[in-house]
Amino acid sequence: MSESALTPTASESVSTGAIMPLVSLKKHWKISVGIFVTLAVLGVPIAWKKGTLYYSVTAVVHVAPRIANILQDSKEQEIPSYQQYLQFLTQQASTVARYDIVLSALQKLGDKRFVWQLPNESERHAAERLQAALVVKPVKDTYLFTVTLESDNKQYLDELVNTVVAEYFEASRKDLMLYASKERLAFLYGQREKFQKIIAEKKQRLADITQAISVTTFVDNAPNPYDDLLADSQKAYSVAQRERMAAEAGLQLFENPKDAKATAALESMVSEQVYKDQGLYSLKANMYLRRSKLVEQISGLDVKHPWHEQIKKQLEVIEAEVVEATQQLSNDVKRMLIEERRSKVTLTRQIEQGLLAQITEQKQRAAWFSSNYNEALSLTQEIKRNYSQLDTVENRINFIELESNAPGYIRMESYARPPEQAIRGGKKKIMVMMAVVGGILGLIVPIIMDLLNKSIRTAGQVEKLLGYKPLAALLESGQAGVAPQVLADQQRRLALALNRERLRTGKSGSVVLLTAVTHHSAQTSLAFELAQNFQAMDVRAVVVEVNTLKPDTRYVCSSASAGLFDVLVDSDITLQQALSPADAEYPDRIAIGLPAEGLLFGYHRLQTLLEQLAESYAFVILDAAPLLLSADVEFFASISDITLLLIAAQTTQPGEIKRSVQMLERVDPKVISFIVTRLQIFHGGGYYSKVYTKPPKG
Repeated sequence: MSESALTPTASESVSTGAIMPLVSLKKHWKISVGIFVTLAVLGVPIAWKKGTLYYSVTAVVHVAPRIANILQDSKEQEIPSYQQYLQFLTQQASTVARYDIVLSALQKLGDKRFVWQLPNESERHAAERLQAALVVKPVKDTYLFTVTLESDNKQYLDELVNTVVAEYFEASRKDLMLYASKERLAFLYGQREKFQKIIAEKKQRLADITQAISVTTFVDNAPNPYDDLLADSQKAYSVAQRERMAAEAGLQLFENPKDAKATAALESMVSEQVYKDQGLYSLKANMYLRRSKLVEQISGLDVKHPWHEQIKKQLEVIEAEVVEATQQLSNDVKRMLIEERRSKVTLTRQIEQGLLAQITEQKQRAAWFSSNYNEALSLTQEIKRNYSQLDTVENRINFIELESNAPGYIRMESYARPPEQAIRGGKKKIMVMMAVVGGILGLIVPIIMDLLNKSIRTAGQVEKLLGYKPLAALLESGQAGVAPQVLADQQRRLALALNRERLRTGKSGSVVLLTAVTHHSAQTSLAFELAQNFQAMDVRAVVVEVNTLKPDTRYVCSSASAGLFDVLVDSDITLQQALSPADAEYPDRIAIGLPAEGLLFGYHRLQTLLEQLAESYAFVILDAAPLLLSADVEFFASISDITLLLIAAQTTQPGEIKRSVQMLERVDPKVISFIVTRLQIFHGGGYYSKVYTKPPKG
């Protein structure tokens, strides 16, 4: 869009005139009266049905700025500053209508609560309704706040308020002195249970470790019992090695046949054992006793005596038996001694091997034992620490439970008393209120109706919307109170502005395109009036109809034998044949002459014809179809020197204007400006009424 005096930038603050209350009321006065009368009439049955009396009861609570001595501490507590006291007082006042307090109060009332709780109404809904109905306010410059309740049923109303206040006292007694003592105790109970559970789990783990490693006591800085066990095993293994070596040496002493000393030692040990054997000794004694008897018998016998030989043989048998018994015993003792030494060697070897296996296993289990032992030490310390924490929690629980029973800040100053007289209500007041509401709605609804109507009504709205001032704001003709001179003056100013633009560019003839956003923009009438104004200014002008959608019969004249379409299709027909000369009503004009359902064509020839007209006329005014409805308008905008977009007030929407401007911006005309047409005079709104109304006569 080229810079031009025809398109000045909008002012920073534009008065759109979109809100004009008096104009809306004058325009829709019937609706206003109807709303007022309707609500006033409806007020009668509503007042008859809803005009009930309401009663009020009030309880007064005292909140002291200091508290009496508490049970555990002898110090008296006091709120430091008056501002903090006011905050505390406000907080206490807001606590009275808490949901849990109100619900508990309703439940404690028993059957009396049904005075407030409606039939088939849940306790929750009744409690929430009571919350909303309770009015709790601090009394200025005192230590008091009031609890007020209004209802249309005065029965048990005072008991309801007093019960709510009593429940508030009970709740405050538990957690007022120690803020949120319930929550604190619940948290501390949870912590106690948590620590008890942790201690039980750790004790169980410690018991499992104790059973696994067979150690019952775990003390820091004490020697590891497993180290002592390993040292004892090493010591026992050394002893077993020495015993095994001694046993092997003792066995070697008896079993080495090459060593004469070993044989002598064995014989010596055998002889010693045989000599000490009591059985052999008894056998020998018996044998020797028999031998002595036989010797006595044989001593008196001759060699040839038959008993002599027999006794001699018996003596030899006795001797042989003694020798045989001695030899047998010696062999048995020798074998026994050797087996004993062998058994000892085997035993010591087994002990040594067992100890070695035990030491190997202990070394392999040392890491496992150490890990479990250290874990047990850690568990022991953690259990002690958890017991310490548990003691702290227990002490805190005992403290809070004790302090929760201490005297509080609050006390009842005055109980609610049964109401005797109603404080408000009645039918007359409702009727007056309905009439007032009707009057207010009667004033507001017309304004809202006009606000909901998005149609353009003033030139200021166009300026605000587009960011440019309209070139002209033309009133609709035929309005009461508008002087004809005013309309003529507006058109003359528009003609002068267009002529100044032509002179500024230095052209002898300018093509001016008149198009509109929608139909009914009075663009044909404006085109004729502009041409007539140019003629009055001694500036030649011709109006060319290029509206293919809705040709105007005012262009048709008997003196013109053809139209613009005929000139385009037949080169033998000249522009003079299509030109209708000016008369008393209309200026020079050319009708389009387009047959039914015809479309423009030959844009190049059409542009040449318009240039020929511009050589003869200072202004060639093109009366085109609405921009949103005809694509031909984009062609005319591209070849015109000035493009004027007409915006009809009362019928054009802002969205239509924006789409039209966007289409023109794509074409990029040389000069573009905007004209608002069919504007209304708003009497009572101050917009145009003071400027354009006809002055009084005389």
